[in-house]
Amino acid sequence: MDGLVGDMQGYAKAQRRYLTLHATEKASTLMGKAVEHTAIVVVLGMALLFLNVALAFYLGDLLASRPLGFVLVAGIYLLLLGAFLLWWKNGARDRFVLDRINDLNDDN
Repeated sequence: MDGLVGDMQGYAKAQRRYLTLHATEKASTLMGKAVEHTAIVVVLGMALLFLNVALAFYLGDLLASRPLGFVLVAGIYLLLLGAFLLWWKNGARDRFVLDRINDLNDDN
């Protein structure tokens, strides 16, 4: 009987170490993805910022009013925001959440 208790304690310790290692692996993977995506968003954001300023200046020169060029670029983004919010509220949010849950539970 003492052998069985010892084996069970050893199994419990091994299982705890395995779960700790598995959780650490998942957290590390998640952090790596977060850093990668953050870097991509920052670089693309900077590029998009400069492209939008250039577009606003271009439109402003075409319309002979630089402020109007910036207003038009802002209006374009407000329209894009409206379209995104319609898409997001019509099921895209649920699909996004399910995909993230599946990513975290994927053992590959």
